[in-house]
Amino acid sequence: MFKNLLCLMALAFCNLVWAQTEAVHNIPEFTFESGKKLKDMKVGYVTHGTLNANKSNAILVTHGTSGNRLGYNIYIGPNKAFDTNKYFVIAVDAIEGGNSSSPLSTGLGIDFPRYTIRDMVKAQHDLVTKGLGIKKLVAVGGPSMGSFQGLEWGINYPDAMSGLVLIVPAPRAENTFKMIVDAMNKCVELDPAWNGGKYTQNPVQGLRCAGMVFTPWLSSDAFTAMQRTPEEYNTLLGAMGGNFAGWDATSWMWRYFASREHDIAKPFGGNLNAALAKIKAKSILLPSVTDRTLPPEGARELYRGLPNATYAEIPSIRGHGANNPGSETAGEYIFISEQLKKFFDSL
Repeated sequence: MFKNLLCLMALAFCNLVWAQTEAVHNIPEFTFESGKKLKDMKVGYVTHGTLNANKSNAILVTHGTSGNRLGYNIYIGPNKAFDTNKYFVIAVDAIEGGNSSSPLSTGLGIDFPRYTIRDMVKAQHDLVTKGLGIKKLVAVGGPSMGSFQGLEWGINYPDAMSGLVLIVPAPRAENTFKMIVDAMNKCVELDPAWNGGKYTQNPVQGLRCAGMVFTPWLSSDAFTAMQRTPEEYNTLLGAMGGNFAGWDATSWMWRYFASREHDIAKPFGGNLNAALAKIKAKSILLPSVTDRTLPPEGARELYRGLPNATYAEIPSIRGHGANNPGSETAGEYIFISEQLKKFFDSL
């Protein structure tokens, strides 16, 4: 009996702890879509689980605009959606995120090249193929800007994956989101510390204000109404401001500019169907029914044009935040996890 108890305890421990490795991939010289170059481009990432002998069990997880490689950890682990018992999960920092090159880490400040979602994907492809020696991924993608990256992977490297994970997705940044970004930028620019981008102190107050401007668009009226006490209301209002205040201002601004300008149809003369026709991988689309940042209409547009797609709307009042409710007991977490498990099993 004691031996059986030890076995159960060991099994439980293995389900809590798995192989995780932090690393940085270096690209000697990276050429941006604009033609500008950067020497020693760094791409930060963390791997979860074990890569099999023929390197055929890897999934690349891409994150949202305000995130980094750690942003989707809640879904990664043994028996979770990104199951480390089965898959080698690579969670990557986009350009300027986490341990990847940024205006701050390079010392370039506002002279750091502005970049695109396609630049992010190009750097990630170098990591996957040259850094890790992986020829084909099981799947690639993630939430929000992570879905932008997933789509660009499917368009530019159509044979590099079997599946695309597109959570709260859109084919482009819509006009409302562009206006939000412009308003947030103005908050930062009006902070005296910004100093035309030549700041010696990070314009934290402007960044906090930007986060407060963004907050109403991240959830729904129904979710906001649930914050019944002044403390709950102020916590919600200040949460994104706290996130933004932790960023270097130029890194934050360039990142949101990349999302603001994104449109997968742009290289195809605005023809969305031509862009989607490049994709060979099977796709899963999981928009939030109450999303005001990237409304579900964009996901429906993608679904109509993708050749082999699964579609399910996340039932939630959390709006754009439905993609990561922060709790494994939340209905959104359970729904997304179940959908992803079924999708991965179908690949």
